[in-house]
Amino acid sequence: MGDHLYTYMDPPNQRHLGQIVESLRRNGVIALPMGTSWAFCIDPASKKARTRLARLRPEHATARRFSLICRDISMATSITLIDGRAFRLLNRIWPGPYTVLLPAQHTLHRQLRMKRAIVGVRIPEAPLAMEVLDQFGGPLLVASVPPDDHGAIPKMGYEVHERFSRDVDLVVDLGDELPGVRTSVLDLSMGEPRVVRQGVGDVSFL
Repeated sequence: MGDHLYTYMDPPNQRHLGQIVESLRRNGVIALPMGTSWAFCIDPASKKARTRLARLRPEHATARRFSLICRDISMATSITLIDGRAFRLLNRIWPGPYTVLLPAQHTLHRQLRMKRAIVGVRIPEAPLAMEVLDQFGGPLLVASVPPDDHGAIPKMGYEVHERFSRDVDLVVDLGDELPGVRTSVLDLSMGEPRVVRQGVGDVSFL
């Protein structure tokens, strides 16, 4: 059974961060608050962890349906192709509640065995996730925690732990209630921005 780890920020608990990163590097699946909702996170290089994540979200047929979170745009450029126009837009909306579809670098495409070389990327407004990414030193593959049988998206860490403690190694909890909303999804893979999903992120400027 996975642990429910209560931690804190300002300053972050370095021992807890070390525990989280160690779990990720040992093929672990962790649940983290992402500002808008909860997400499962894994090391994208771990085949075993990718298999575990696919079991948690079986409706995702391939790894291309999952997204990655990054610490900053510089980290995002290590896994995707971002031209000048895309960079200006991303610099405007990140960090924030936007998942952006971008062309994947060849190394990521090959690693994840994606059918299409397009990947969703996000820089969330989530200080804990940012600290984890900083300590881990690279992007994390993520999938949102699904709603329950009644369609309710979990907002508290204890709800995630009650449902998924047998399937995840850590639920990392700051004790805060999340709004339980989805990000807006923008497609920049073809150059011209296109709204794929209207979520909490404002897209009227497009």
